[in-house]
Amino acid sequence: MGCGQSGGQTASAKNSQGGQANDKQQAKEENKQYQATMSFLSQVPLFMRLPKDQHPILAAACVTQGFKSGQTIITQGDVGREFFIIQSGEAEVLVGEGGSQKKVATLKQGDYFGENALLRNEPRSATIKAKTEIKTLKITQEKFKEMGLNEKIQFANRKTVGAGGKRELVVKPPSRKTNEERQLMERALKKNENIQTMVTLDELRVKQIIDIAWGEDVPAGSEIIVEGDLTADYFYICQSGTFEIFVTDSKKDKKRKLVQTVTSGGSFGELALLYLVPRAATVVAKENSSVWVIDRKNFKEILMKVSEEKLQEYVKYLSRVEILSSLLAAEKQQVAKALMEVHFSKNEVIIQQGNPGTTFYILFEGEVAVSIDGDEKVRLQASQERGTAQYFGERALLNNEPRAATVKVVSKDAKALALDKEAFDLLLGPLEDIMARKEHLFFALLQVVVFVCFPG
Repeated sequence: MGCGQSGGQTASAKNSQGGQANDKQQAKEENKQYQATMSFLSQVPLFMRLPKDQHPILAAACVTQGFKSGQTIITQGDVGREFFIIQSGEAEVLVGEGGSQKKVATLKQGDYFGENALLRNEPRSATIKAKTEIKTLKITQEKFKEMGLNEKIQFANRKTVGAGGKRELVVKPPSRKTNEERQLMERALKKNENIQTMVTLDELRVKQIIDIAWGEDVPAGSEIIVEGDLTADYFYICQSGTFEIFVTDSKKDKKRKLVQTVTSGGSFGELALLYLVPRAATVVAKENSSVWVIDRKNFKEILMKVSEEKLQEYVKYLSRVEILSSLLAAEKQQVAKALMEVHFSKNEVIIQQGNPGTTFYILFEGEVAVSIDGDEKVRLQASQERGTAQYFGERALLNNEPRAATVKVVSKDAKALALDKEAFDLLLGPLEDIMARKEHLFFALLQVVVFVCFPG
């Protein structure tokens, strides 16, 4: 009997020890997962401005949730109260139009959606569906506000999806092309003087542009581009038919004047994409025609690809811009990748006084004259060889106020890096909010210093 009792105690002790070991192992795994979550969140651009001591709070607010391929995560029209960050896998953004759904974007690791649900109750503006099996981190509106994160995180404007965001760029899948069609497109790209002036259009870039193009039919009388339009989303190559280009003649009762006709093998729409300005003319299909379409995002990405060495050079230029001094090093890297190199010739006007301002420029080669009301005030010089650069139009990143001066090229040619406000807001959110956070942090630190130096 004694042996039996002894054996029972041993088994109980073993069970107890085994339970403790399991608890320790479980705690170890939970801690490991928690650390992994914090590490992942620290790499998401959205949270780069969140102080490090807030990352544990953010991680604690997250719940891991997985979705199978084809599963709907949020539905357009539903009221949202949850925000998601993709840890792995891909999701599709679908917008309903006239009873059908149209794919407008693909989300990958590090992307997020549903952020407006954290700030206010409003219907989802899109449906998000898992394209592959995905893993997400989910934060509820209640937990977000409870932890005060709504006062510490700034969401970018146009990167919001499924949460009442702005207009999304529609990009269609590439169309199949015959050898003859590819040759026509190649000739059109190589004879486009504006593109050739701005970049070296090598064989690889030509191929990449042709590869991503899709075909569209344009009925007679359709206005494919409208003069003054600020949403310049597409570049076109005419496959067949005829297009007429009109500009408004302000001297003659603002009547439209025919300035050019484009037929098969011609192209149009590149200026507003390259120089980030409103459409300069209206383009109308004279007859039933067909075009190849290249979207702004892919068009710019292909032409903007630069080496790592160039990116570091761009970052140095950005570091000299006073209103960008509050950007983190990682944020300057992001902005550098969004800069677009543009070339100008003598007497070309880069900025016209009184026009809406949406683009900021860094001049790195050449000389420009800055004039107000026709009176030249100063000249700005820059040289790649000497490593000097000048910048102008920076107020465009803060607001869309009219240009205060005219900037005109006075050297034989000039080279600059351009960045539009829309691209900046998409990457980092409004600059005024970034500057305000820096000022808020400065005064908070000042209060701490005053308290430490002069307690009581």
